[in-house]
Amino acid sequence: MVGESRLIPQADMSARQIIDTSYDLLAVLQLIKSLADAHNGGDMPVDDVAATARAMALAIQLHAPLHDALETHEGAK
Repeated sequence: MVGESRLIPQADMSARQIIDTSYDLLAVLQLIKSLADAHNGGDMPVDDVAATARAMALAIQLHAPLHDALETHEGAK
């Protein structure tokens, strides 16, 4: 599903939606970093590993349409 997401219809994204998605992605990435920092090289409980994996999957889902929308709005240069 290139350029499509259950979260965001990339082809129809406005500039505001692109910006909002960028902030959403940043928030998810900060959450992932916080989880990693909390364990600072130590063993991570299984629940935290699962939560981190789900957050990373969400970040990927947000990034793909965001990237495609930016390419569409700016054109490949």
